[in-house]
Amino acid sequence: MNLLRLIVCPLLLALGCALPAVRAAEPAAGKKPAREAKRLEQIRASAPIKNFRLPTFTVQGYREFMLRAGEAIIPDAYRIEVKEMELTLFTRTAADEIDAMLAAPSATFFPKVQIVSGDDTMRLERSDLSVSGAGWTYDHKTRKLIITRDARVTFHAPIGDIIK
Repeated sequence: MNLLRLIVCPLLLALGCALPAVRAAEPAAGKKPAREAKRLEQIRASAPIKNFRLPTFTVQGYREFMLRAGEAIIPDAYRIEVKEMELTLFTRTAADEIDAMLAAPSATFFPKVQIVSGDDTMRLERSDLSVSGAGWTYDHKTRKLIITRDARVTFHAPIGDIIK
């Protein structure tokens, strides 16, 4: 089952948004892509969703990340536009500890590929460093952050003699 159906669909249903009927059984192997694509095209929320939450979990059941937003609009199944975004990244272990937090005033989240990006400023906080900048993209699968403007990195731990 895909992440979108497991998390976004129940969330939208709870908020009263219209969704297509979802069959309990998976379609035949030959027809799955066309039917799933058609069903995904129908998932949307044109009205803003207030206090949006999207948790994700690993296959083992550990928390992976939590996307929170003051407001979200889902124009289609492949994109979520968020305002007042906070992305909490977890260690993906039984300890269930926070690894980092990424915050931005606005962003676009692509759930299928687990990428979030924004043109506005962003801030990433970890126990060992802080990062800020604008024009950014975070790829969760590769755990890579790219900042194109005004990048600033502050290390909270000593970096030693790496410049010698």
